Amino acid sequence: MRTLILSIFLTLTFAVANAHHSRAGFLIGETFEIEGTVTELAWRTPHLYLELEATNDSGEVELWTFEGHSIAGLIRNGWEKDSVEEGDRVVIIANPNRNADTKFALLDNVTTADGSTFYSFRVPRGGAATRAPSRIPVTASTDFSGVWRSAGGGGGGGGGMGAGMGGAPGNTGLQRGLVGGFGPPADWPLTALAQAQIDAFGLNDDPWLDCEPLSVPRVIFSPFSHGWTRTENTIVIRKELSPMIRTIHLDGLPLPDNYAPDAADYSGFSGYSRGHFESDGTLVIETTEFAATRWGLERGIDSSTQKRVVERFKLTNDGQGMTVSYTVEDPEYLSRPVTRTGRYQKIADHELSFELCDLETTRRHLQFE
Repeated sequence: MRTLILSIFLTLTFAVANAHHSRAGFLIGETFEIEGTVTELAWRTPHLYLELEATNDSGEVELWTFEGHSIAGLIRNGWEKDSVEEGDRVVIIANPNRNADTKFALLDNVTTADGSTFYSFRVPRGGAATRAPSRIPVTASTDFSGVWRSAGGGGGGGGGMGAGMGGAPGNTGLQRGLVGGFGPPADWPLTALAQAQIDAFGLNDDPWLDCEPLSVPRVIFSPFSHGWTRTENTIVIRKELSPMIRTIHLDGLPLPDNYAPDAADYSGFSGYSRGHFESDGTLVIETTEFAATRWGLERGIDSSTQKRVVERFKLTNDGQGMTVSYTVEDPEYLSRPVTRTGRYQKIADHELSFELCDLETTRRHLQFE
């Protein structure tokens, strides 16, 4: 049984993250309810997929596919891998497809037979699961270590938080967070080569769909949590759901002789980073030695081996936040350097999810286009 419900979620707290492809194909302002049996639960990176067998009002059996949040996002919202399993009888509320004949929808929440409700992209006030890391007290950082999330800024059409990100209440905030922020940057000083790439831009050309990690600087303001680990001579940064490990060298030593990026450890995406601290505690990181990378500057713009990135991080709010900026130059694609600013927010320290990207899952939505 399906019931179309016009929903204006005026009292919701949203936990929305930019995704790897646009939500414009869904009617974010509407929901429908459907009951059935789970025939597949694909708990894979980058997004959960759930298939449901349901009987329509005419007595016909239909197979529906629902796309959910990232695994990291679901865990933050209280999910576990076995929260919903194949064979479970469930009730689902979802955002319908703009094409009414397409049985592919965006998962809002699922309720199991014992009455438990698990939310995908948003959690109503009072509905958050007890295991969600946001419920754990946040410990301030004194040395940049800990778990952080982007809290606004960045710009650039995909590298930063999209419009409506960061938990703005109301259905409009959800719609902007899910649908906005998927185009290339509109204000970057591009060379003719880069402009030609923008003119031929297509969302389905994103190398993320081939399970390639986001490179520096695109990763700097991307969604998902990132853990910083501080030692005497290094800072190691790991982004949730990414195989890339960034090591910031603080020993003041020059680039090692004969250094070359290695595809096996994704160092061509991260580059070689050397950092130092200014007198006011600002961490300055200079990164070079990149491999030529698809969409290595921003969404839709490649990068060359000439790319150079300088980042600046400063602790604020007694260690509960950071101001963040980067300046990137790449004369092959940019006619002058580009600077973007934003901030990070300290969140509760918790174990991050590093589920490996699944190539079939990243492209699964394409069968419905």
